[in-house]
Amino acid sequence: MRSIKNRFAAMASLGLAIVVSAPATAQVDVDREQMMNLVLQVQQLQDELRMLRGQLDEQSYELENLKRRQRDQYLDLDQRISELNGGLSSGNPPAVGATGVATAPSTGAPPQLGPAVGPAATTDPVRADEMPDVTQRADTPSDVTALAVPDTATSTTVATPEEQQAAYDQAFQALKELRYADAAEAFGQFLDDHPDSDLAGNAQYWLGESYYVTRNYEIALESFQELVSAYPDSTKRGDGLLKIGFTHYELEQYDQARAALEQVQQEFPDSTLARLAESRLRSMRLEGQF
Repeated sequence: MRSIKNRFAAMASLGLAIVVSAPATAQVDVDREQMMNLVLQVQQLQDELRMLRGQLDEQSYELENLKRRQRDQYLDLDQRISELNGGLSSGNPPAVGATGVATAPSTGAPPQLGPAVGPAATTDPVRADEMPDVTQRADTPSDVTALAVPDTATSTTVATPEEQQAAYDQAFQALKELRYADAAEAFGQFLDDHPDSDLAGNAQYWLGESYYVTRNYEIALESFQELVSAYPDSTKRGDGLLKIGFTHYELEQYDQARAALEQVQQEFPDSTLARLAESRLRSMRLEGQF
């Protein structure tokens, strides 16, 4: 009888222990499940973040390619117009504005992007609205004794229009290939060698553009101002004036930027240049610059 009582008591104790421990075990299972859910959510968020980063990288790459193609097309257009107009023999080639749109010659004058260089931006690059050497004739050895030249004789060599065009094209090719330092050096050398060339105004503009797209705004501003003052009849004067406004804006010189942009509107009404100037002025008003 006592054995039966003891056995009954043992069973009762075991049942009580099961009842007491059951809630604790259930709580542990719930906590573990919640933890697993949190881990899964974190993993899902990480996967989504990686996917978004990949999409952002792809879009950035496509945007950069688009800018480069736009700049190349804009630079090609300028070069082709120059060739169609016979280079130096027929005067200055038509200008290509900061948007890559050819502007008609005028008695006034045009200015990214180019970035784009902008180009421009140019170009300007293009948006609009972005730095090679002329091959010299090698001296060849000769056994023939040269005639003596009088001391008073002077030798001056004037480059032919074809030679000037070749030098200009070399500089322009460097700009198209985004070698901005090489382009700046080549255009600067062109201006030193051929300051009176019909292409000098264009070279002065692209010199400034090669600095503008690399954010050397102080030097770019000097180049564009030199274009406007030294080549008032250049078909690039208007483009240069527009870029003066853009460059002042980048330097946060808003009063000068506004003055230059309003001058573009006055000198070139109903033109692409005027519309670009108005767009930048509108942005300045929205930013509270005036």
